[in-house]
Amino acid sequence: MIRLHDLRHIHATLLLLAGVPVHVVAARLGHADPAITLRVYAHVIRSAETAAADIFAKSLDDTQ
Repeated sequence: MIRLHDLRHIHATLLLLAGVPVHVVAARLGHADPAITLRVYAHVIRSAETAAADIFAKSLDDTQ
């Protein structure tokens, strides 16, 4: 059973993984301060940063 609150988290997570800026996601969630969003979804942002670093490293390997 998926609760409405679960859908809220899925919504925010998918937006962040798609590269939507944190301040935009915060506004959609109704957070007064994007810092709230950053604290709640820090793990998502860290995984996206790791993925970006991996993509960059692969692009460097592909050019050699």
